[in-house]
Amino acid sequence: MSATTPQTPPDQEMLSRLCMVRHGESTCNSVHRIAGQRDAPLTFLGRIQAEQVARRHRGRHFDRVFVSPLTRAYETAGIIFGEEDGAGPAHTVDARLMERDFGSYTLESKSILQRRHGIAEYERAMNADSPTQQGGESFAQFTGRVRAFYEQELLPALRRGETVCVVSHKYVVELICRFILDRPAEESYDLRLPNSQMLQGDRIPSYVKNENETMNMVYDWIVVNHPKVFCAGLAAGLLGNWAGLHVTTSPLVLLALLVVASVITMCRVELERAREFVTDRGIVRSVAVRYLALPVALALALRWWDAGPTSTGVTAAIFLATPGSVVAMTVSRCLGGMIMPTFAQVLLSSLAAAGSFSAVLALTLREGVGEAVAISAAASTGVVAAAFVLVGRLRRRAPIRTAKFGERYGYVAVLILTAFIVLVTLKLDLGGCTAYAPTAVGVAVGLRLVAAVCKRRGHVQSLDDYTAMTYPNVFVVVIIAALTGNTHLEQVAIWTLLPMFVLSFFDSYYARFLVVAPDDARWPVVLGLKGRTDPPAPRAEQPPTPGTTLPQSPQHV
Repeated sequence: MSATTPQTPPDQEMLSRLCMVRHGESTCNSVHRIAGQRDAPLTFLGRIQAEQVARRHRGRHFDRVFVSPLTRAYETAGIIFGEEDGAGPAHTVDARLMERDFGSYTLESKSILQRRHGIAEYERAMNADSPTQQGGESFAQFTGRVRAFYEQELLPALRRGETVCVVSHKYVVELICRFILDRPAEESYDLRLPNSQMLQGDRIPSYVKNENETMNMVYDWIVVNHPKVFCAGLAAGLLGNWAGLHVTTSPLVLLALLVVASVITMCRVELERAREFVTDRGIVRSVAVRYLALPVALALALRWWDAGPTSTGVTAAIFLATPGSVVAMTVSRCLGGMIMPTFAQVLLSSLAAAGSFSAVLALTLREGVGEAVAISAAASTGVVAAAFVLVGRLRRRAPIRTAKFGERYGYVAVLILTAFIVLVTLKLDLGGCTAYAPTAVGVAVGLRLVAAVCKRRGHVQSLDDYTAMTYPNVFVVVIIAALTGNTHLEQVAIWTLLPMFVLSFFDSYYARFLVVAPDDARWPVVLGLKGRTDPPAPRAEQPPTPGTTLPQSPQHV
């Protein structure tokens, strides 16, 4: 690469004519894996994010659009700037705007890397150089090519008085921001620029100022290390309980906390592909066996044996029928799963709960059956279904803001659930340890054994299968028991929280044997990746090359 001569940073007037856009959500973004220079296409949400930008900036004049040749950026630019009459601004495709080649980090789960190397080292690897990352581009190589574009193409265009937009990738945009602000390399950190948000040049200083490096890393730590956070909540609740701080919280308050946590968690899940996963034969089969056949068969057997409502068998049947928890989606993300298969199991098991969970309660409880069945339908099926519908509409009406909210505030969902844990633990009957703890441990261990048996072996969704079936919605059981006055079930459910989250450390270990390696040959198919060097489908006769100006296709808005 030829050397470039340092130039004077642009002034405010010049910056007011610059806009930068990170591409819309890609298939790799949706599963929290690092795409780098792998050619990942846009998701459905990614396309409607770009369409929203097009609507917001309709009529705004741009003289030139510089765009990365990778499909996710090139398609984003086509949707935003395309015109029905083909009179959109000229697109200059420049290979120097491609995302950094992250070498061994490519197609790795972000959360796995953050847990393996620590948040700080992960950020160092993504924004500089790290011994944990092998191959790919060094930070100097990446900086060199982006700076060459900045000084040879972008600054001259701005100085000519042109209004310019750059459609590229997260780390390219952040690097250009650093050039504009004349910041040293050691000050770089994640600016959390959401997909498709158009960042105007003269607002870069205020945008950067609003980001706090330390707090961003703390937020990531909370999400990635949620087992520690949940266990800290358990410890706090137990200490408060032991100290005599007995607080009785309304079940409706607990239900409200569950609803809010569910909505936040779903905001970042690719709900638009729900039909594809809820009709997946493997998932349907797992749900039918795990949440319908097993618990109903056990409940019928217990009814025949005339087991008492406080027996261990009855408790086991209830927890087998309990639908998956929204916590499972956070766990899937942190362990390196695909997330959507976990969501599909949570949704299907919640719908199945209207029948199976109600049937088990009717077969095993002696009192308050009708009330328990009604509450179970509202608290399990109702909460998840309502959150699904609400978030689905939000993602369509405000696709950029909703995805940004889910990404930035994932830690809030973890803290809300932790607050739930603290509040219910303060109600724990510490004197009932010998009566409830063995059953609670048996439930937590037993569910993991069932999940290990029922999961699909060697499948790309094995980790999601295991995660979804391992984390039942104990929160809903607590609420049902509290509202129906079933003290025994309530205490068992609260006690179950302890081994369930303590064993989450085992899940982190076991996940290593279930997660699909980044170099697995199935990932390109699952994520719809093109060949590593394939150019995006061109909108002209010749494939796009650096510096090539292409006409635009009709707008897709």
